[in-house]
Amino acid sequence: MRAHISQTLLHLGGKYASEAAVDLLLATGIAESGYRYIRQISGPARGFWQVEPATAKDNVDSYLKYRIPLMEKCAEASHVPLKEWQFADQAVWEDILETNIASGIIHARLKYWRVPKKLSHTTDGMASYWKKYYNTEEGAGTEAHFKDGVMKHLTHYED
Repeated sequence: MRAHISQTLLHLGGKYASEAAVDLLLATGIAESGYRYIRQISGPARGFWQVEPATAKDNVDSYLKYRIPLMEKCAEASHVPLKEWQFADQAVWEDILETNIASGIIHARLKYWRVPKKLSHTTDGMASYWKKYYNTEEGAGTEAHFKDGVMKHLTHYED
């Protein structure tokens, strides 16, 4: 999965594909779905990164709409028609996020990218960043859950 994340992000441009970004997205997929689930059990989130269609719509409407070259790269990297990236429809994105791995990678990365804070290279730092900016303070996930998943699946991480 690391290679797929890296390849997708590199297609968007090097600044989106830092080692810290790839690590965080890999760990986010572990925390969100364990790379086993593509549909939230009781909620709207879809794909391995459990991106909500409303988040995809916001990424398009509030960010990509003003960055057309990046939008075009997102369409190319995901093999999703450009029109879907131009005119975000939540119902359409619900299906795309559930069936297209690259689109989940892209939307998860854009959600993190839009946070004006530096990414961390440590498990503790990634867990805190994920909880605050991805899962949110109100979300059911915990930093301990994030760290347990990372430590279990990615043994090369140490703080």
